[in-house]
This record gives sequence, structure tokens and C-alpha cells, in this order.
Amino acid sequence: MWQRVYLQRLGRDLELWIERGWVTPQNAEAILASARGDATIRRVPQLLALFGAVLIGFAAMSFVAANWGELSKLTKLLLLMAAMWAAYGAAFVLDRRQHPAFAQAAVVGGLALFGANIMLIAQIYHVNSGDPGWILLWCLVALASAWAMPSRPALALSFLLAILWSSLMPPVEGHAHWGFFLPWAVALVLTLRLSWLSGFHLAILTAYVWAALNAEPLAAALGCGRGEIAALYILLSLVLWLASLRVSARSTRFGSAMEAYGLVVSFTLLWVLQAAPPQSETSASWIALVAIGVAVVAGLTFVELRAKRLTLRDVVGFGALALGAAFYSSLAHGSPNAVSWVYAALFIALSIWLVAYGSSRRSAFALNAGFAAFAGEVLYLYFETLGSLLGTAAFFALGGVILIAGAFVLTRIRSRVVKAAGEGGAR
Repeated sequence: MWQRVYLQRLGRDLELWIERGWVTPQNAEAILASARGDATIRRVPQLLALFGAVLIGFAAMSFVAANWGELSKLTKLLLLMAAMWAAYGAAFVLDRRQHPAFAQAAVVGGLALFGANIMLIAQIYHVNSGDPGWILLWCLVALASAWAMPSRPALALSFLLAILWSSLMPPVEGHAHWGFFLPWAVALVLTLRLSWLSGFHLAILTAYVWAALNAEPLAAALGCGRGEIAALYILLSLVLWLASLRVSARSTRFGSAMEAYGLVVSFTLLWVLQAAPPQSETSASWIALVAIGVAVVAGLTFVELRAKRLTLRDVVGFGALALGAAFYSSLAHGSPNAVSWVYAALFIALSIWLVAYGSSRRSAFALNAGFAAFAGEVLYLYFETLGSLLGTAAFFALGGVILIAGAFVLTRIRSRVVKAAGEGGAR
């Protein structure tokens, strides 16, 4: 699916590049053919080898399980260990003989067998295989395998096992599980060394999953409610977004990924604040963290403004997002009835700014996100307000007219903005 999306985007980009004279039609066809060929040549054998390794792992587990009663403990251990080390040995040999796809598959098979070893050895010695410590051990072995080969599938598995280990840790009231970031940071360093974009996505996603899983412990530790934690996460996402501008100067791929996550999460959580009533008075710790977050956002914004990667309009937009998060708790406790209206107006204004931001930076993602945010907020306000004021027939009739008119207006505006951005790039 992702390959198809990439090819579609590449085709559109090539059409634009042909119009601007950067690429000839013949070269464009050659580029597309090469991209399609690479997908067929490289991915299919690698996927088949990976699936084969997983099936071999299941076969070994099934064989041992079928003959479990007849085997002695020593025989069971020897079989399991021999199978695992055979897989790693095969990975080493295949890598030396320049068969990277099959070497990666052997590593995955070895890691699958290691996980099976944990469960089966735990069964032999009546140890709880659901202990999070076993998951951590598996994660560390996956990390070691990823560093030794290096192996991208093993690296991906280490991210997943790290978040699984963190989620299975017994909850301690008022304490988030910070230990997750130890294996996560090691995996992130290797991801950057390998310049692996998919792994970078996985690193950001698992970090956000951790943030969601630990929202309650963080709220208890800081003496605040979920809305206040959402406000903190907005500031963190703004830091990620602003940091992406500097990263983009060196690596567009990684910078674009950071920008996308920071943008989506900050706007999503700002929208959530409309309906997130405070649960308790905020503490000095929460206020201090918010102050630090606002200061970091202000510093990064100033740096990017001096580097001419942001305009004054963008500074106002980022400042409004940061201040909206910082003053949420004060407004929610002082004027709770005004929260939904204030943040609805702020969200609409920032959606319009996001369209301008995407246009000036020629970012199709930010541009479309701005239109989507604006349209979503208008629909939300419509269903929240008019739905309680009108009869059913009038409600649906007026709703249909507003939706059709809104879609037409948004389409016209988006076409003009995209056209203006394209002409600006051509000049």
C-alpha cells in the first residue's frame, strides 16, 4: 500500500518537474520504471524469506510441543538452543556471502526461537513467562542482534518489545515507567545510524504510545487532570515540530516525519481541550513544567526566525498554540463555561494559519491538515450547536446545504492556494 502511495506521489512530482524543465519525459519514465522494478525485485524475496523464517520458528515450536512428554529436560533445552544458534549461525554465513534478505530472515527466525525458548523454559521450570522481565530480556537480545548485523527487522522488534515491556510493568501510583526510554534510546540511535525512516516513525509512535499509557501516572504525580497533561503534551509536540525545521535542513525525510507528528498531535490535543474539564487544581510542579515548555518553544521559535525558516506570522501561530496550552488550566478553573468557545475560536484561527504555513513552506501535508482541521471544527460546532436548536428535518436540510457549500468553498480556496504555492516555487 505504501509503495503504491509513493509511486502515485512520485508520478505527480514528475509531472510538475517536467513542466518546470527539471526532468525530461524520457527520464521521468525511466525513474518510474526503476521505482516500480525496485519494489518488485527487492521487497518480494525479502518478504518471502521473512515469512519463511517465521514458519520455521513455528515448525520448531510445534515439533517440540508435539513430543514434549517424551523428551527429557536436557533434550528440550538442547533442541531449543541448537535451533536458535543455528538460525544465528545461518544469518552470519548468509551475511558474509552477500545475501542480506536471507540473513535478515535468519535473524528474525533466531529471535522468534528465542521468544519460544523463554516460554518453553519457563514452562519446564514453572516460572511465570508473563513476567515483564522476560520481555525486557527479549528486547535486549533483539537490540543486540540489530547492532550486530545490523538488522532492521530486529530493530523494529526491539521497539515493539520495549513498549510491550513498559505496558506490562505493574503500575505504581504516581510513578510513570521511565525505564522504557533506556532501550528506546539505544534503538533510536541505531535507527539514525542506519538512516532508516520507517524505524524513525516507529520510534516516534512508540514514544507517543508510552505518553498515552502513562498519562494517568503523570497526572497523579503532578497533581493535575487529564486536560492539563494534554496541555503538556501539546508543548512537547510543539518542540518536536520546531526541532523538525532544523532537522529538515540536513535531512528532509526525517524532518518531514517529525513535523507531521508534531503538527497532528498538537492540533489534535488542542481540539481535545475543548471538552476536557479540569479534574483538580494544578500544582507548582505542573506550572514549572509548563513554564519550561513555553520557554523552550519560544527559544526554538526565535532561533528558526533568525534562520529565516519561519516568518513573523508563523511566530504568532506557534506562540498562540503554546499560550493556548499554557493558560488552559487557568481559564478552565476561572471560567469553565468559556473554555469550549475560546478554544473553538482559537482552533479555527490556527487552522487558517496552518494553511498559510503550509503554503509558505510548500508543505502539502501541512496545507491539507489545515483544511481538514478547519472543516472538522466547523462540522463539530455545527453538530454541537445547531443540532440542539433545530427540528430534525430542518437540521438535516440545513446541514446538507452547509456541507455542500463548505466543500465547494474549501475546494476553491485549496486550489488557489496550491496553485499560488506552485507558481512561487517555479519562480
